[in-house]
Amino acid sequence: MNGNTKTEVVNSAHRLLELFQQSIGEQQFYGFSIQSEVVSELRLEAAGQRLILLILPRLNPSRKLLGQRLELGDILLCPHLPDLLAEDLRRAGINHADLNGRLFIKAPFLLLDRDAKTNRYRNPTSAPNLFTLKTSRLIRALLSQRDVVWTQEALTARTQVSRTLVSLALADLIEEDYVLRLADGNRHQPATYRLKDFDRLLDAWRAEDRWEKRASIQQYSLLTNDLAEIARTVRDGLGADRVFFTQWWAAHWRHPFTTPPLVSAYVKTRRLLEPPAGRPVTSGGNLWLITPYDEGVFFETQTVAGFNLVSDIQIYLDLLPAGQRGPEQAEALRNWEGFAR
Repeated sequence: MNGNTKTEVVNSAHRLLELFQQSIGEQQFYGFSIQSEVVSELRLEAAGQRLILLILPRLNPSRKLLGQRLELGDILLCPHLPDLLAEDLRRAGINHADLNGRLFIKAPFLLLDRDAKTNRYRNPTSAPNLFTLKTSRLIRALLSQRDVVWTQEALTARTQVSRTLVSLALADLIEEDYVLRLADGNRHQPATYRLKDFDRLLDAWRAEDRWEKRASIQQYSLLTNDLAEIARTVRDGLGADRVFFTQWWAAHWRHPFTTPPLVSAYVKTRRLLEPPAGRPVTSGGNLWLITPYDEGVFFETQTVAGFNLVSDIQIYLDLLPAGQRGPEQAEALRNWEGFAR
């Protein structure tokens, strides 16, 4: 999509159907003619075969769509369908489409499966953003303590965010089927909650995570290539309680898979490493000091062999965009039976 193309928020079912008709017009798919009508029908014809689907417009898609009983002759239509939700709809065999080019139709005589091509159209209100810097503290706690039964009070204390934000986030997590409400609250007992789908929640965070939006990095070149010596220099020079290792060096102590190419660590204050301990460089450094934009990375931490490490969840997310076999180490860590346990 051209970067100058403006996005449009679709606020009415009529506008949704109108735009869909314009985008489909009359097209050919593998010999089938497909046509959309504002009267909410999608027609496919070829070689004597005909399929008429009733279009069901939905302005705000959620995982509740998976629980609806849809007929084979129905197709869900939304302004925008997120990739993960579309994948779940596909697995469930639910016909669906959006204005960004996504189209999935499964019938006895054909299968159409086309991914979105643009991001031009948006839903009236975006899907709940559970992965903002503050709200991701809650996600990190749930994933790092996957078997814990929580109350709102316990999550508020654990994450140090407001009770209001915890309440809103829990409502969204339940709506998206990530979390179960085990018991409703009353005058004597608070409501309780438990993580329901660890892998799907982590996959959703992975899809939304943007390294450059949550941290900045200062690289250093140290004369030694002994990573253990580098890690000790940072820990002892800046203070053990202010340095929390991540990426390859942290994964090395949790579940080694690749040879760490460098040492990286989050620091609680933007304090530079002074020469001669290290020389700042723009690239190629063997030490990365990372300043996070939110202190949530310092929650759910762990200590191994005298080094403070961030949570397994944070190590995993930090390795994925890192290159240098970082993604391979990330997947090995995640597939390890001790991951986030």
